[in-house]
Amino acid sequence: IKMKKISVSIPGCNGRMGKTLLSLILENPKYEIAAATCLPNEEEVGIDIGFFAGKSKINKEINAEPTTLFQNSNVLVDFTAPNATMFHAKECYNNNMSIVIGTTGFSADQEKELRSFSKKIPIVYSANFSIGVTLLSKLVSNATKTLGFDWDIEVLEMHHKHKVDSPSGTALLLGKSAADARQQELSNVKSISRDGLVGKRKSEEIGFAVLRGGDVVGEHSVLFCNSGERIELAHKATDRSIFASGALRASYWAASAEPGFYSLADVLENGG
Repeated sequence: IKMKKISVSIPGCNGRMGKTLLSLILENPKYEIAAATCLPNEEEVGIDIGFFAGKSKINKEINAEPTTLFQNSNVLVDFTAPNATMFHAKECYNNNMSIVIGTTGFSADQEKELRSFSKKIPIVYSANFSIGVTLLSKLVSNATKTLGFDWDIEVLEMHHKHKVDSPSGTALLLGKSAADARQQELSNVKSISRDGLVGKRKSEEIGFAVLRGGDVVGEHSVLFCNSGERIELAHKATDRSIFASGALRASYWAASAEPGFYSLADVLENGG
């Protein structure tokens, strides 16, 4: 059977994730690049996409015109920044086009607006497109249900020194898995900073600790602590291409999915 090929648009293609996505798309016959953009004042404007991604020339250049992202494209893959992502999602909505979002740091209002767009288009949204983290999230949920409220839960994360949001979207995703398993709202039980005389730990709180330094791609641990024993569930990413390949896998699925608001777990469970 001949495999269906899909066209993918990449905004912010000169960022860390953007470049990795371009490179993977050019290596895989299931995908082609519809358009790749960067900001008008950036030096990558006009560079051949193939050359930029370290491959051979494809006679298609990086441009600074956002409208190109929505022409002759099946799906847009977005790892930019919240405001840019909202603009792209709105345009996908207007153009009946699927979108895969790996951006983190959205406000509650922005997330609500994304959900409203998903009534008309497929949106796959995940704070982490690693298959391993998707499994870790499930393990955290199962462990929390089994251990109940007698165990303290703490989330530890470390990333490279350039990361701008904290705690990471992935750490919050893991905290949410634990809170959901206890039938609580994460916003009511999360403890993000402890400084000074904060008093003793509340029994139901889920604590977060954040480390930043060097070139760490992403490390997350969830600790379950009781008197006399401790369980640690951890995931370490050593290459950011795992996120790009997870997002591409999601984009192939999203290109022909029904409208809806999906996670990477939904994609994997539905044969993506």
